[in-house]
Amino acid sequence: MIDLNITNEEIDALKLYMNNKYEAINQMLVSDAETDIALLSDDVENKSIDIMYSREAVIQYLKTIKLIYKLILKNYYSKKYTGNIALYRGTNIAEVERIKNELFIDRFLAVTENKADAENKYSAVWNRPACLNILLENNVPYIYIEDILKDDSDTILISPFTKIKRIGEDEESKLEKNSKSVKNYNIILEKQELDELTDRERNGLYDYILENSYFIKRKIEECIDLEKENTINFENIRKLEQLVNKYETKEDIKEDFEENISSINNVENMKLELEELKEKSNRLFKTRKENIKFVSMWKRNIAVYMIAECREIEKEFEEVKLEFSKNKDEKIEIDKKEIKEKNIEETKVVPIVENIFKEEAKEETTSVITLKTCEENIEMVQKLISDINDLISKQQNHAKIAGNIGCSYSALNNAFAMRKSAEKLLVLVKNINDHTQELIRENEESEIEEKLNVIQKTNLEISTLINYLNNPKIAEKNTQITRFDEMKIIEENELKRKIAEKIRDIRGEAELKKLKDDYEIIEEKGTFSRILGFFTGQNRLDEFMIEQIEIRENAIRKTLSGKMSLAKNYSIHELIAEIKMFIDENEDDELVEQDISELNVIEEELKKNYIILETKVNSIIEEKEGRNLPVNDKKVSRAEMLEIETYRFLNKYGYDLSSRNEHEPEYQDTMTNEINRIIEYIEGSKI
Repeated sequence: MIDLNITNEEIDALKLYMNNKYEAINQMLVSDAETDIALLSDDVENKSIDIMYSREAVIQYLKTIKLIYKLILKNYYSKKYTGNIALYRGTNIAEVERIKNELFIDRFLAVTENKADAENKYSAVWNRPACLNILLENNVPYIYIEDILKDDSDTILISPFTKIKRIGEDEESKLEKNSKSVKNYNIILEKQELDELTDRERNGLYDYILENSYFIKRKIEECIDLEKENTINFENIRKLEQLVNKYETKEDIKEDFEENISSINNVENMKLELEELKEKSNRLFKTRKENIKFVSMWKRNIAVYMIAECREIEKEFEEVKLEFSKNKDEKIEIDKKEIKEKNIEETKVVPIVENIFKEEAKEETTSVITLKTCEENIEMVQKLISDINDLISKQQNHAKIAGNIGCSYSALNNAFAMRKSAEKLLVLVKNINDHTQELIRENEESEIEEKLNVIQKTNLEISTLINYLNNPKIAEKNTQITRFDEMKIIEENELKRKIAEKIRDIRGEAELKKLKDDYEIIEEKGTFSRILGFFTGQNRLDEFMIEQIEIRENAIRKTLSGKMSLAKNYSIHELIAEIKMFIDENEDDELVEQDISELNVIEEELKKNYIILETKVNSIIEEKEGRNLPVNDKKVSRAEMLEIETYRFLNKYGYDLSSRNEHEPEYQDTMTNEINRIIEYIEGSKI
């Protein structure tokens, strides 16, 4: 039998992992090059780690993973852990979303038994903290760090390659310490069977991994540089396209023939430059794609190799595992016997209905089948009510955010009406269950079989209708989105739309005040200034400036009068970028001081409730501002420059010069009516 004593080498490996190397070691197991790029470019909130992909580092990390995996198995079997265990992991929404899209968790998970610690520790770090409430099934190996390192750590380390059996949302927790809300997710993890490889296959993979380790970090860093270069390239393309469009659509023809010819030549040159930039963009994209493919393939091979190596380690424990399973089964049988004896002591009479579900029954009778369907329908309606309550919580949280910002959010779905109907439906399906149980108690099976068949037929129809309730209306094929996921997304977008409208209205009204002030300054010029302006040409320029003011005012008013579309995917980063742009431009203007104050309040509230990446906000600002349009000042008159500035202003903030006012159909989910139709069906049935 294998020696279960933990070696010093295994302890040293665990120390290396725990001493700030856990992120880099875990990243070796993650088969996604994009996460490496994000981590190395510091684009992930509160993350900045040094991922070393040198040959020496790769050798060390792969060895460390194997040693820790062996240590976990030794400790797990020597301690004879049995039974499911509830654990908690403080994290953020971004990691939860990644986990939702994974078939299994390929890395070690650090967790704790103390839920409050998990929530409070990470709520201080993340803008959008979350907590994973993990139910670890009794076949998943894990260790208590304090048992190995003899310290005061409360960390528990779960072995990698655990399978996600189920994951779902739970209610939010409100923390008193910092007034943050922590989103809870319930997740069940189970052990998955690891695939084997031959010695030759494993050795071949190991050689491949080491041979290519030299190229990995360089290719990742090259991807980061390519991304930055392409961002600048796209900005230059956008600017040139705007300028070309400006010259090509210009209505007034210059009188100066030479100047006109010069402008035409300038446009042709810009078009040539534009084509070169687009070709460059394609080259950059293609190179980055090839690098991503190379890195991802390398990392996938690491995962395959490590799964096979961990399987080899597991094979060493087969005898121990067999003995462990035998002891565990014996313990479970003892527990069952104790529970059974306790139940006999508490009650000598077992109802007929409960007898139906005894394990000794060899065949499922009509009674058993009907009662099971009754229970399943009750569970489905209870789940329906739980989903509705979750939707209500979302709506209430949205209302709170909207109230703090001062915008007029109103829920699009009447979830309270849904819940009222669902609660009525629950009463009805419970009544069917009670009626069925009463029939079974008071009659022989043969006497009531026809009635049970009628009930079962009705139950199956009810089950089909309830299942249909959770089918999304607009989800794409093969997506895992549910009807309630869809409603939450739409409610979230409605909140963002209202916030966007609030920001637009504050900013637009402020701009109108500034334009009115500019107009009054021009109109209030004295007689002497007007006479002087006649000779200098300033009067004509003033008239053109008034014309530009009117164009801006008209565009702003048209934009403010329109309703923003629910179909648009509103970005919080873009909204904050618009706020920052306006504040930066107007922070010294007393005329809009109150407007800036309101926008500051909105920005702070958004930062409290959403994950904000400053780098992304700054990137959006750079794109929208378009300050460096390649304009030749020597070729552009002052009037033309005013016209260009108006175009820039309208384009930057999305003010609309067109007069279109498209009608958008009102969104309304029909779930309440669908639940009521199920109720009508039950009330009209013959049971």
